[in-house]
Amino acid sequence: MVDEKEQAEEKPKESEKIPEEAKETEQPSIDIVEEAKKAAAEIKEALEQRTKILEREEKLLERKEALNALGGGSKAGQREEPKEQTAKEYADEVMKGNIPKK
Repeated sequence: MVDEKEQAEEKPKESEKIPEEAKETEQPSIDIVEEAKKAAAEIKEALEQRTKILEREEKLLERKEALNALGGGSKAGQREEPKEQTAKEYADEVMKGNIPKK
């Protein structure tokens, strides 16, 4: 009886043994988790940078619009600039019999 107890203590039970395949797969799963955490951190950093860039672009756009309005760059109260006819538009006018005067 003592021999059976010693053998049982020395050798783990079949259900307690970790198969070799499981030992090999544990390490890569940890690496995958670490890589995912690094990727998430990089994405978070990139989003923060993008947010800062967007805020700066918005400020620059607001400033440009304000300078345009204050500097007379607004089109309000100005005459519309004459549009040049394209070759197709000119041809259409001539075909209709409307000869544009220059």
